Amino acid sequence: MRSNESRATGALLGSVLAAALVAPAGATAHAEEAADAADSNGRPQIVVLGQRAEDANPNAQDGAPYKVNKSQNGKFTEPLRDTPKTITAIPKEVIEDIGATSFREVVRSTPGVTLGTGEGGNAFGDRIFIRGFEARNDVYIDGLRDPGVTSREVFAVEQIEVVKGPSATYGGRGTTGGLVSVQSKRAATDRSFLVADAGLGTDDYKRFTIDGNAKIADGWALRVNGMFHDADTPGRDHVWQRRWGVAAALTGEVTDRLTLRADYYHTQLDGMPDYGHPFDATIQQPAKVDRDNFYGILARDFIKNGADVGTLAADWEATEGLSIHGTVRYGETYNRYIVSAPENPNLAAGTVTANPKNSNRDNRYYAASLYAVAEVPTGPFQHKIVFGGDFSDEKVRNQPYTITSTSNGSATNPVYTSRFGVVLDLQNPDNYVPFDFPVGLGVVSHNRVRSLGAYAIDTITLAKGLTATLGLRGDTFTIDYDTEDGNSALAGNQPLALRSDTGFLNWQGALTYKPVEALTIYGSYATSSNPSGEQIDATSAGYDGLGTANVNLQPERNKAWEGGVKWETAGGKLLLSAAAFRITKENARELQGDGTYQLVGKLRSQGFEASVNGTLFERLNLFGGYTYTDAKIVASSNAANVGKIFANIPKHSASLLATLLVTSNFEFGGQATYRSELFGGTAAAGTARVPGYTRFDIVARWKPTTWLETRLNVNNVTDKTYYDAIYRSATPFAYVAPGRSAMLTFTVRY
Repeated sequence: MRSNESRATGALLGSVLAAALVAPAGATAHAEEAADAADSNGRPQIVVLGQRAEDANPNAQDGAPYKVNKSQNGKFTEPLRDTPKTITAIPKEVIEDIGATSFREVVRSTPGVTLGTGEGGNAFGDRIFIRGFEARNDVYIDGLRDPGVTSREVFAVEQIEVVKGPSATYGGRGTTGGLVSVQSKRAATDRSFLVADAGLGTDDYKRFTIDGNAKIADGWALRVNGMFHDADTPGRDHVWQRRWGVAAALTGEVTDRLTLRADYYHTQLDGMPDYGHPFDATIQQPAKVDRDNFYGILARDFIKNGADVGTLAADWEATEGLSIHGTVRYGETYNRYIVSAPENPNLAAGTVTANPKNSNRDNRYYAASLYAVAEVPTGPFQHKIVFGGDFSDEKVRNQPYTITSTSNGSATNPVYTSRFGVVLDLQNPDNYVPFDFPVGLGVVSHNRVRSLGAYAIDTITLAKGLTATLGLRGDTFTIDYDTEDGNSALAGNQPLALRSDTGFLNWQGALTYKPVEALTIYGSYATSSNPSGEQIDATSAGYDGLGTANVNLQPERNKAWEGGVKWETAGGKLLLSAAAFRITKENARELQGDGTYQLVGKLRSQGFEASVNGTLFERLNLFGGYTYTDAKIVASSNAANVGKIFANIPKHSASLLATLLVTSNFEFGGQATYRSELFGGTAAAGTARVPGYTRFDIVARWKPTTWLETRLNVNNVTDKTYYDAIYRSATPFAYVAPGRSAMLTFTVRY
């Protein structure tokens, strides 16, 4: 197996660090050459890394690559500075500088967003929480929901926008704590360029990407992105991923008023999944084991997932002050795995059970969106109105794997089972233990969701510096769940068919005041709804799927207040933001003693956020923030739960990325990430906990020529052992975050 190979981690880490240390000398020489050049007035010319490259984010501020000025989502008509909502926009330049190669790695460094675990009743993949609430099915790509749970890549991403607070007016169902909007790279019709990256690093890291944009005719352009990634997981034995992908985007300016766009996206991932470390019940923390210890079975465990998504879009400037935007999409994703959960540790005997969790899901969906943006004067008021609707038809087919519980081991080939798992040594797990049990296929189940929504959002200029935003959205949500051959867990081994058909209205209102152009003060109120079964990857009501226990319930209702201030300074190159928020779920679903769910709970998440992004003094790039989250159960039919905090939600999280342009072609910096302790459990946290941590990363860029750049990333410099999340179970385990890694990337631009 891959992890058997000896890895010269220390030697390679030393080599790449040495390369970074000698860079400043070459950088200084290049700077002196640049200073010798002069413009027509005899003044020195200096070309710096901060200048806009051909492939730079078109939504970012000139000379400030970390500061995104606007959303790529047309429903947000105002600049981010003037939008009465907390939106963290993460451009691809930040993604590169933190050394992230996946959606999960980006989220790990984003305050206010927490990683969750894939569990028995929901899929293993990009599970996230925003401001304390589940958001695994609240991920959107270019304005349309990306259903299902899988592992997402970032090679074709322009920026990732984390929109915080209830966002039903923009996104529809769910979006309790917010949503994530992934914006893809689009073809540019005004230029051609080619950017190729080749990265090598510790832990057998190899990553190659290409980003090419070509003007193929007047007003027409094609952009192609490709990616190959192959690496072990730092600090973990036997855990690896190999993935590849391609994305093609076509833009055609048919007329001065009509633009057509088409794109296709494909990814595939293969690897060895990892559920981390077992728990020590005596101390209610992860067991004291070697960080590298892997508790999977190499002959049994695997993960494979991927996506094929095609999109057509049109933007039409119908008349002055009226534009119409339409998008249609068809997509297929799949997620298949068997992953060992390190459960039932016996500390006295020194054993742990590698208990298999699995999924075999296929998602197919159609989606369409049509909306218009109209600028309408009415007397003294100016209106900017977004109105339209969207439709989606999402289908999930799940046929879990089955594993026989009978052992066929022998005295010379012992294989022991416990609850379908293999018993391993706690301190020295033998991952090569033979696995001779047949893996079959179980009962097929289907989830199908059809949603239809219509909305209107009006941004009204009431007076100079004073703006109101009003929004209203209505949704219908129909979900069908059925099993083909019966399912003993749900229907006594009889076929099961369930349907829930609901409708709901949500609205928002906000007031924005600008005493001066650079300063925005706002207050807002918004609502959202959570219908039963909204998490369509789930297989039971306990994981927010549809079941007999919740099929007849009305949607949960959420409301939120937020007040904040945004200040643009440093010549428009730096944005400082701060906001206080409170989200209340008035009628939370709670499991009752009779096995049904009732809308009798009340949940509240409140806190404070602050952020900074942009450039100071033309040389210092900053991107970061801090979030305080106080998330508690404030009412419950179980009095013992009142006052308990939410599971898997830290009170404090913060990160700061800072890079300094040391010379005209050498940039150096790093990121510090902090998260306080968090506790495991179901809706209410228990006593099982993982400690808080502080992690440090460094990044250096050296540009010896105008066409070549090298970038060094060293992540988790101190090799800190820390944990991302706790599995919600009576026998929990904890996800181990990656150890120290170093990657050296060579970039060629043409």
